[in-house]
Amino acid sequence: MNEAALLNVFEAAHQLALKYQRPVVAVSSRPAPTLDPLMLYEAHRQGVFWCSHSPDLTLFGLGCAWQIEAAGSQRLAEVNRQWSMLCADAVIDGPRPPLLLGGMRFDARQPCAPHWAAFADASFHLARWLLSEDGDGRWLRCQCVLEPGSDPVELAHASVSAYQQLFVPSHSAESVPQVIERNALPASQWQAKVANALQAIDSGDLSKVVLARHIEYQLEASIDSGAVMRRLHERRNQSHLFALHRGDSCFMGATPERLLSCQEGRLTTHALAGSARRAPTPEEDQKVGTGLLADPKELHEHQLVVQTIVQGLSGIVSELQAATRPELLRLATVQHLSTPISARLEEGRSLLDGIQALHPTPAVGGLPGATAMSFIRRHEGFDRGWYAAPVGWLDSRGNGDFLVALRSALITPEHCHLFAGCGIVDGSRPEDEYEETQIKLASMENALRLSFN
Repeated sequence: MNEAALLNVFEAAHQLALKYQRPVVAVSSRPAPTLDPLMLYEAHRQGVFWCSHSPDLTLFGLGCAWQIEAAGSQRLAEVNRQWSMLCADAVIDGPRPPLLLGGMRFDARQPCAPHWAAFADASFHLARWLLSEDGDGRWLRCQCVLEPGSDPVELAHASVSAYQQLFVPSHSAESVPQVIERNALPASQWQAKVANALQAIDSGDLSKVVLARHIEYQLEASIDSGAVMRRLHERRNQSHLFALHRGDSCFMGATPERLLSCQEGRLTTHALAGSARRAPTPEEDQKVGTGLLADPKELHEHQLVVQTIVQGLSGIVSELQAATRPELLRLATVQHLSTPISARLEEGRSLLDGIQALHPTPAVGGLPGATAMSFIRRHEGFDRGWYAAPVGWLDSRGNGDFLVALRSALITPEHCHLFAGCGIVDGSRPEDEYEETQIKLASMENALRLSFN
């Protein structure tokens, strides 16, 4: 990347920052056919990594040129406000716009556990260097924010120095740490929570509530997040991958669920609820899948999610369409019912308005929403942090993509926290729901290579 070319872009942004007396974002993008996002993440184990499908997009970002942190119930509105202001006069050199990536806590009202302290209510980073790979090839972006008091020469020089660090990997040979201790609520105690939920459903207080489990591993050494991501990538099937670093903590996962995507004003999502195991042979697997598509309890749970997504979006979109029947989404260890949904954003509305309208969906919270959230706060017994919450990216043109952070783990020095949950509805059996969480935990446990002696 040429320092003189960067300086021209930064100086143009600095002039606008002086004129308007506020920060202005600058981005310069160039083709980078020889750089590989996964290899770079594997080497550095820092920044952000993202790999989604339909459409395919892989991102690796290193360094933080700017960040937004916001708290409380209006956190997404504040992120939207700051990002819109920053991008109002963006200086864009090349075909790629500025792109921001981050996420938020599942429940801003829940007290924050110490292991989630590095992850704010909402936190989004503008990577200094961002490598992307999509249908148009690989592109490298340099992103920078110019303040009225910034020195463009100094920032251009610092950016080139950071670029050179891309090729100085900190990777060493992976050693899989042994588990010193595994802490989890005993099966009988968690199943008792499910029984409590079924009583609330029987009494008419709830029609559905999602209860999750938290497994904590104490380790003899830190886990290599790059090696874990490589293994997740090799077996990703229909999952989307993400890794978000904050300090020496990393939140990563392989989730089947997209919350909401926006491309040129067109929103796409899918309702995902109703699960069954994968079977060892194609014939058995087909039988399990056919049974799932005909299971009244699973279809009822799924239809509740479809209805709530449609109702949530109805006030901010037009041309809303949902498939009349669910299809199967098959992953490595589990298969789900999935219904595609699409719509067009109304004028003046943003992707983050859609996220605000949908989160938490009944697939991760329950119905009625407020009652289910209250039940979770009282009975679940741990802080979900960013688990089951939206993580994603948005660019200066209003495009973006957000996932629901399921099948995920929080990696901290010498600890690892895993999460999995399931929807409790009328007809649920506590022992079956526990087994479902075991199946969901398996994909991350395998990728993390956690072994307990």
